[in-house]
Amino acid sequence: MNLIPDVEVHRPKSLEEALKHMEAPGAKPLAGGTDLIIDLREGACEARNLVDLTKVKELDYIREFGGRIRIGAMTHHTDLVASDLIRTKAQVLSEAANLVGSIQIRNLGTVGGNICNASPGADTATPLLALGAEATISSSGGVRVIPLGEFFAGPKRTSLNPGELLTELSFPTPPAGSGGAFQKLGRRKGCTLSLINIAAYVELDGDTCSEVRVAVGACAPTPVRITDVEEMLKGKKIDEAVIGEVSSACYGLVQPSQRAHSRASEEYRREMSCVLMRRALTTALERARGNK
Repeated sequence: MNLIPDVEVHRPKSLEEALKHMEAPGAKPLAGGTDLIIDLREGACEARNLVDLTKVKELDYIREFGGRIRIGAMTHHTDLVASDLIRTKAQVLSEAANLVGSIQIRNLGTVGGNICNASPGADTATPLLALGAEATISSSGGVRVIPLGEFFAGPKRTSLNPGELLTELSFPTPPAGSGGAFQKLGRRKGCTLSLINIAAYVELDGDTCSEVRVAVGACAPTPVRITDVEEMLKGKKIDEAVIGEVSSACYGLVQPSQRAHSRASEEYRREMSCVLMRRALTTALERARGNK
């Protein structure tokens, strides 16, 4: 087993203190550590200072405020699964969080860590994109808020600048007549990496789709929304025929990355994107209609 290189560990108890430590040379935040510790052991990343955020309680929350659902970056996956607010208002996110790794990983891992790891197949990224999430980024110099899609800069890369922390993820509170669903394909049912995952979110005005967002993971360098699919659905009455047409179109719209071909071929992932899209849209539509 490789040992972690010598690093200085800081254990702040407040966000203000944490942001000061993040100004140190080579500083990296430590949340659940389920990815970072492995990367340090394998030499996949370097750090001279680790800022342990486990005692920064002001980053651990789930609440509804100002017409938005707000989730602190240190919120554990198990807390997302257990939250009545998430389960009733944003079931697509609850479903995804329940499929992250093993129960041990879900107990340790945080939503902020999952997003900052920036894996193309991150399970919480696609539902948050489908929900229209924004990322709140803090530093000693201030706070900025960006659409979550702009947070990802490439495989395992983010738009965070030195000294910055992801502190919150938020999205508009889904209204009545909305529904979402998450679909994941791995080599097995539990404790598996995504070969592909898809999240769909729809809002209905009567029988018409007034809003729709669809995101796919593990089929591009970063988790992304498929805007072509959204344009095919918005403003239409969605039935099985429309879902079938849209799902089939996914074959040519997704772009599986070369990096992930060791786990599944491009052809297989394209084919399965059509299957998962149909399932996600069908379930999201049923939930928007109050049937599931």
